[in-house]
Amino acid sequence: MIEIIRYLKGYVRIRVSGYAPERFMNLCTNRRIILWGVIRKDGCYEMCIGLSDFFQIKDIVRKTKTKVAVLERFGLPFFVSRMLHRKMFSAGVIFCISFLILMSRFIWSIEFTGNEMITDEELINFLAAQNITYATSKNDLNLEELESSIREEFEQVTWASAELSGSKLTIELKENDLPTQEETEEELASWKEGADLVATASGTIYSILTRTGIPMVKEGDTVEKGAVIISGMVPVNNDDGTVREWERVTADGDVWISCLEPVEITQKLKYTYKNYTGREKKYRFVSVFGRSIRFPFGKADYVKYDEVTRESRLQLFGQIDLPVFYGNITCREYLPVDAVYDTQSAKKLLENRFQKIIVALEQKGVHIIQKDVKIVKKAEALVLKGNLIVHTKAVIRKAIQTQETQQESSEAMGE
Repeated sequence: MIEIIRYLKGYVRIRVSGYAPERFMNLCTNRRIILWGVIRKDGCYEMCIGLSDFFQIKDIVRKTKTKVAVLERFGLPFFVSRMLHRKMFSAGVIFCISFLILMSRFIWSIEFTGNEMITDEELINFLAAQNITYATSKNDLNLEELESSIREEFEQVTWASAELSGSKLTIELKENDLPTQEETEEELASWKEGADLVATASGTIYSILTRTGIPMVKEGDTVEKGAVIISGMVPVNNDDGTVREWERVTADGDVWISCLEPVEITQKLKYTYKNYTGREKKYRFVSVFGRSIRFPFGKADYVKYDEVTRESRLQLFGQIDLPVFYGNITCREYLPVDAVYDTQSAKKLLENRFQKIIVALEQKGVHIIQKDVKIVKKAEALVLKGNLIVHTKAVIRKAIQTQETQQESSEAMGE
């Protein structure tokens, strides 16, 4: 800490020579002038002294008949003085600092996490429709409104969080038919005006367990997509059983709906594969604000080729993402070759694709009860078509629609 203070105030290293350098140091001590780093060299003394104290030793030098020579200068005052004499350098430092401050006021990086069913491209297009793109001012961004609009736009999103870190906008999503048990009380409390549980698919209620709210259906009932399953409008009754008022709550419960999941997969028998020739060309590129320049200039003179791009983003201090990308591009030549699958190979490809659909549904918590599919041949393709009977938590929370929901709740209570 002392070294930092000395640097900020500035200090010099001096050589004291002459008749009585020891008396010079004693007088400095008596006047509370601090000297440090004292060494004897060639019959003289070298030491450091603060810049402000240096201007107070003139009478001490005169009394002791010594000579003082400045050897080195240290500290911020001397650095600033040198910079003032280098106008171009000073202007460059000021420009860089101003540039960093200006750039930090905008969004230069957008990152998505937790999205599996929704692609990054869909989210980027949605943000563009909300006027949120690269170079958008952070002052124009309302994170709470953005989180709410994402939940409203994408039904499969049950929770969304937007966070700004430096110049990076990070959007974290949770995709599910129903918020998981790990969903915190804070997340449930975000529905300040209450919420209903609404069906996201048509089918038959297989089972229903209500934790909070009023159930609008029972096991065996047929429901349509968009129907209220558990209402967030809870009646508060008078002593005579009449409804005094309606209390808004966040509906919560376990609802399983039995429904049909249509499946149709087409596998063409004719296909084209890429036969790579082994020839390739490599380029380096720099991209600024979406405009790229590659070195060497020009494109590969191949008729058909793939481009493999590896890019990195320029960052300042590991925090500020700049709209500058760099990397390399590899162009690989190939020749298209027409071929035809035999029936067995095409059938195996269909079955593999169908199995991936089954796995994806199971990962989302869907229970496959029955598979009713078959493979038929149509023209130059094989088609796997049919239905899956599934049990799924096909419900989602939505804000209460006061008049409609209250009317439905009244009818349910009347029954």
